[in-house]
Amino acid sequence: MPSLREAIRSRSADRAGRLLDCSVEVESVAEVSPSFRRVTVVGAGLAAYTDPTPADAFRLFPPGAGDDDGDDGPGLSRAFTVRSFDPDTRRLTFDVHSHGTGLVARWLDDLAGGDVAGIIGMRIEFVVGSQVGGALPELTILAADVCGLPAVAAIVAALPPEQRAAIVISGAAPADRELLPDRPGDDVRWVPAGRLTDGVRALPRPRGGALAWVAGEAGEVRAIRRVLLTDLGVARDDLRAAAYWKAGVTSDDVDAQAAQRYDDAVAAGRDVSDPDVLEDLALG
Repeated sequence: MPSLREAIRSRSADRAGRLLDCSVEVESVAEVSPSFRRVTVVGAGLAAYTDPTPADAFRLFPPGAGDDDGDDGPGLSRAFTVRSFDPDTRRLTFDVHSHGTGLVARWLDDLAGGDVAGIIGMRIEFVVGSQVGGALPELTILAADVCGLPAVAAIVAALPPEQRAAIVISGAAPADRELLPDRPGDDVRWVPAGRLTDGVRALPRPRGGALAWVAGEAGEVRAIRRVLLTDLGVARDDLRAAAYWKAGVTSDDVDAQAAQRYDDAVAAGRDVSDPDVLEDLALG
């Protein structure tokens, strides 16, 4: 049976040469919880998005980011996760965590229907167990702080009914929990901010194999990666780990640094769709 990372590489190879780079128009903005806004965009360029996978990632460039008169620096953008996509109407929906005072907060403050933004994507983040091939693993382990809740929700929504999930989310307000689909049989654990590693460590060790996806603060993700590999017995190639932010560094600086590392990797001829390369760029 191919591993999770092998499945991501295979699907990424199929998608090579068909990446999106287009403008979209905001159709609606709705409050999902006090912490999250659900943004729906439409655009003719989304017709090229023909093979969605759960939690596909894209970069959004708000108006003014990179303009000569703007103050956000060249090409400054943010990464988001596809929550749903309707190919017939070319309508894409994603959830935005509203916090802080950076680029996203400024964009959300003024966001209205008809606004135009640019997007580049889609990067494959996860392939559900039934798509990896062979027998389903016993468990899909998903761990993230509140920033990664939209990606976890997208993966959970795509899991087949017979696939059990163990889900650990830290720092979410009670109202944020509405983002996560309710599936009977899942082991869902909501833990305080900063306790994500402890929450993952408390999970029982799966006996029949597991796929794992984890995202959050860089240092915490490194610690959770060790727990998953050592304590819970997840195979390294069945684990996808991503850093969404870094303690003590602003979101604007994190994204600028990440963009530079990404550009340097491309210039060096590295395959930036490969999960091994992405993990190395994000976590070292």
